Amino acid sequence: MGWATVTHPFHPLFGKRFRILKTRRVGGREVLSLFDEGHGTIALPREWTDDAPPAPYVTALPTPPILDALCLVKLRALADLIRKGVDDVK
Repeated sequence: MGWATVTHPFHPLFGKRFRILKTRRVGGREVLSLFDEGHGTIALPREWTDDAPPAPYVTALPTPPILDALCLVKLRALADLIRKGVDDVK
């Protein structure tokens, strides 16, 4: 099945490369079963490895945005609700 390197920056195995034993779906997420001689089988979400498809903004923009458009729309709606609530108090 190939190899995967752990890319999650806070994972203790960050930067290490493992053989992929299998892929399965758990709770709607793709999980890789990786083989490590020292630990046996390790299960990691696919997005924590270099085997994950690139994020939608990685190739389109030089620097990925902090928030995507949908998050910004939700943030604006929340700010409007807060503002309306403050105006009602006056």
